[in-house]
Amino acid sequence: MAKRKPIPVAVRDKLLVQAMHRCCLCPEHHDITDLHHVVEISVGGPNTEDNLMVVCPTCHAKIHRLRNRYTAEQLSMYKERWTRFCALGLPLDERLAQALDYSKAPAQLDVIPPPTPYLAHRYPMPKHWTGRKTEMDSLDAWLSADGPPMCSLIAMGGTGKSSLSWAWLQNRVLPRQEDRGLAGVFQWSFYEGDVSFQRFLADLSAYLGVSTSGDLVTALTQHLCRERILLVLDGFERLLLVYGAADAALLPERTLEELRTGERRCADRPVERFLTALICEGATKTLLVSRLVPEELDGKGGWQPMDLPGLDPEDAADYLAASGILGTRHELKQAAEVYACHPLSLSKLVTVLHYDPDRPDDVRQAERYNIAGDLKAKQHHILERAYETLPADLGQFLSALAALRMKPSLDVARYLAPSSVTDLSAALKRLEDDRWIRWERDRGTLDSHPLVRRYAYGRLKHKEAAHERLVAYFRPLAGKIDTRSAGSLADLAPVIELYHHTLLAWRFDEACDLFHDRLAKQLYYRFGAYATCIELLRGLFPDGEDKPPRLKKESDQAWTLNELANSYSPSGQPRRAVPLYETQNALREKAGSKVNLAIGLGSLADQQLALGELAAAGENVRRRITLCREIKDEFREAVGHQELGRLLAYEGAFDRADGELGTALASFTQLGAPQSRCVVWSYRALRALLMGDAPAALKAARKARELADVFHPGYGKIERDVIRAEWLLGWAHVARALDDKSHKAEHLAEAETHLTEAFTRCRLINNVDSEPDILLAWARWHRAKDDPDSARKPALDALSIADRAEYRLVQADCHNFLARLALDSGDASAARKEAEVARERALCDGPPHSYKPALDEADRLLAQL
Repeated sequence: MAKRKPIPVAVRDKLLVQAMHRCCLCPEHHDITDLHHVVEISVGGPNTEDNLMVVCPTCHAKIHRLRNRYTAEQLSMYKERWTRFCALGLPLDERLAQALDYSKAPAQLDVIPPPTPYLAHRYPMPKHWTGRKTEMDSLDAWLSADGPPMCSLIAMGGTGKSSLSWAWLQNRVLPRQEDRGLAGVFQWSFYEGDVSFQRFLADLSAYLGVSTSGDLVTALTQHLCRERILLVLDGFERLLLVYGAADAALLPERTLEELRTGERRCADRPVERFLTALICEGATKTLLVSRLVPEELDGKGGWQPMDLPGLDPEDAADYLAASGILGTRHELKQAAEVYACHPLSLSKLVTVLHYDPDRPDDVRQAERYNIAGDLKAKQHHILERAYETLPADLGQFLSALAALRMKPSLDVARYLAPSSVTDLSAALKRLEDDRWIRWERDRGTLDSHPLVRRYAYGRLKHKEAAHERLVAYFRPLAGKIDTRSAGSLADLAPVIELYHHTLLAWRFDEACDLFHDRLAKQLYYRFGAYATCIELLRGLFPDGEDKPPRLKKESDQAWTLNELANSYSPSGQPRRAVPLYETQNALREKAGSKVNLAIGLGSLADQQLALGELAAAGENVRRRITLCREIKDEFREAVGHQELGRLLAYEGAFDRADGELGTALASFTQLGAPQSRCVVWSYRALRALLMGDAPAALKAARKARELADVFHPGYGKIERDVIRAEWLLGWAHVARALDDKSHKAEHLAEAETHLTEAFTRCRLINNVDSEPDILLAWARWHRAKDDPDSARKPALDALSIADRAEYRLVQADCHNFLARLALDSGDASAARKEAEVARERALCDGPPHSYKPALDEADRLLAQL
């Protein structure tokens, strides 16, 4: 019998991810070990993605036992049905319930394809909403013209951004969608409960019919470039660093002048990529609604800003009159102008006047509520007076609702209602009528404006006790969640809500234990949700990240510092990781924990290397080696030699680097550590490339790629090892194409395959620290194909990431490459400028602690000029 060909590892991985590691026949079973051939091998069925499906051992045996019952067509339908449910990004319970309801097809559930509009988060319009004709006319003109692809509607909280965008969509766009040439309309609000960017991408891909396998951001933006879709993205500031905290809705309003450098940046690399792709020329139009302009748009074309002031005084007077406020036209306008016609402030003025004890609803009473001071003070004061019109127990009920991280459900509202509230519906109706909440009856949830929520929470008495009550409410709900089988972040929502209230109840140690036991591995390893890890862990640092987390045990403090640093690292934030590692190491040294100190020194050195702090990195990695020798930890000592070998290669000490890598490889071979051998061979490939020895690099990279596929007991296959090996293989083939002209085409074809694999895998796990290296390898590939125009874009993209993350060594490489491109085109001035920057970046701490290969390259370029 002929030996059966193994299923390619990449195909196996892709199928398991698509099916969320669950059986396509009985999705409630998730202990998946098998792949079944839809068309069996015995009749010529291939090992391809289309012909394989994920099944549990029980169903696999049943299929083979009852072959006549399961036809190939039926099996394909089972597979397609389950994987389509997975692509929708629904919570696990909902996904399973719907998948097992065979009366419905997945396409009918949530997403009807274009041209039907997809309105993900319907906005309940405020009572008596009026005006904004000028602004809607401007939006009409932007949508109809051949102007920029994006319009950014920017304004402070409470000015009515969301209501304007919704009113324009309902009244101006949807009735004339076909006339406007829109193939579809997709509306989304990041203010909603599950505001994750991953859920947004899943819903958008389902709407557009884009496959969720591979690099979803690229696939979506390419589709949007071809098809004229209107995207309306509300609350985009929630995806920026400044609002990336768990209590984002409770953060105070801050002006541009009050923000620190970098706080307007996108919190995650996929968000940045999606945003910047939307402003490139293409068919799709995007209305971005936000408090702040994302920093990634600064200085770029392809978008137009639209500031939103207060209402026109005439419209403000109409609003007050429609709300039942009595007075002359002049009096109404005068009362509104005190608050700069700010819509939220006017709604609170209506509440105050309605409950005025002397002359209810009389605009002349507005003067008694006015105070001296700036506009911000006046707006806060009217909010305060409006809150005081509520009965004390109802006000505290509103404040308790504001304490939740997610939108309150009616169940939690019933739980929080004080004993004096005997009629919950009547209480909620009062809050709704007074414009404090929006009661979403179709969803059974309550919502409120972020400014209202922030103020109401500030008035909550006994906050700690309120959060204790919510801990008691969410603990049994979270206890029902098996976090190990969570299929999406939404499945973890009750556990995250419990963590949130445990923190705000000032039970930091308990919160730390909860994160450690039930969230850390799932968020970091399973979902690659580094931004969420950062958001949640920062709550353990109420005194700031420059102080230790507020935990009793120093060992817990050290663990938390390490976890937060580890989350900053793959997010492209080494500058924030370094001080956390340093504090952790100080605690480990104080405790005499040499093993943990050695590990921490290695992590610190890795980030310092990326930042170009080569002297400090060398000192820390050598200290690690010394510590490991003292405690006779051969494995971790070998890791130290491995990392020192990489550092020495960057410093141009190639012989010493070879010795360190050889020492590490010998130890790992003796210890039986194939994953570590994979890393050593990768570093040997890197060393060879920095030396200009392409054949040796190719040989080493092939060995690294072979070892990267080894399954390691306890932690499986390491995706970062695969990405690194594929990148180095691609780069090595590009280098060989330049010195082996007779086989140039073959090497470039091989390079394309490996770089595509590296890039796709990198973006699937949001591996920011690898992305610029891969992009630069793509740029080298385009130049080797004599296509300098195509080479420039990936080089600039790599430089953009490197600049943002402060990856100094990558900056040097990028500027050298751009100098070479400029020199190729005959632009000596631009080449000199780029080479000078490259030289400055490559100097790092100065010889011998400089990035020697890049420094030499910059000197060669400058000599030519």
